[in-house]
Amino acid sequence: MTNNAMQAPLKDRMIVYVGVAAVLVFSWLYILGMGWHMNTLPFIDNPSVMSMDMSESSMDMKKDNMQGSMDMKKDNMQGSMDMSKSMKMNKESNLITDVLTWMPPMGNMWMLSDFFLLFMMWSVMMIAMMTPSILPMLMLYTTLNVRKKAQGQESVTPMILLAGYLLSWVLFSLFITLPQYYLHTNGFLNMMMEPMHVYLASFVLILAGIYQFTPYKDACLNVCQSPLSFLTNNWQDGKLGAFVIGYKHGFYCVGCCWALMLTLFALGVMNILWVIVLTVFVLFEKLSYNYPLAYRRVVGAFLITWGLIIVV
Repeated sequence: MTNNAMQAPLKDRMIVYVGVAAVLVFSWLYILGMGWHMNTLPFIDNPSVMSMDMSESSMDMKKDNMQGSMDMKKDNMQGSMDMSKSMKMNKESNLITDVLTWMPPMGNMWMLSDFFLLFMMWSVMMIAMMTPSILPMLMLYTTLNVRKKAQGQESVTPMILLAGYLLSWVLFSLFITLPQYYLHTNGFLNMMMEPMHVYLASFVLILAGIYQFTPYKDACLNVCQSPLSFLTNNWQDGKLGAFVIGYKHGFYCVGCCWALMLTLFALGVMNILWVIVLTVFVLFEKLSYNYPLAYRRVVGAFLITWGLIIVV
């Protein structure tokens, strides 16, 4: 069978390419914007200074709030209405800025909005890093879908499969938000989301390296590297079927790469260079059909060695 016979029409392939490109542009712009903001802050070289400034600012804010409260009582309800209107306008105008400039609060000063913004940060980052590796699956699904359409069966856009796949990584982001909260509130990560203790970085790197040698890693990676076999064994018709296929495939990809994602805690959660390196790592690992075992063993040995060296 020729390669052209195995490919979907150009129009259908372009829909996939444009959809994936749109997801990648949005997610990477967010990551680069947030990373740029963090790296241009004046306290970048000494996050502890920011911690002290935050504490002093917090005390000043409390004093100002107390004074403001007394003034408001004297000025009655008119002042209260003006302040409420001003806060509402300010919140609406600064929504995008707040998202891009958010930083983890110090100590136990976390609010519900901080959890949401941290969860959103992880979700967008996982979407940016893991979307490229699903492209072979999307193209194969598109080809099979076109053939079914030619047979008079329902045609489903592969973007639904992509949505199911990304949902699995969004759920992973939800789970990873909780340990990051613990690490911040217990002094293991600073406001730049970098490790405060070398032993944390060492532990995470060694853990990720060891996982590369486990049968669980092998099993999950084999599924990720075999989209045709996966689709054959898990095919479901319809939109819901496409979504379920994507979610199941994403589940195995999470099982394959979760330990590698944890290395972000070792080098900085918003370390843009390491985010890019990890993205390339994962993409190459899933496409290394000819020598997958050798590749992941080399990566595992490298991570373990790195983790040991930094504590020596």
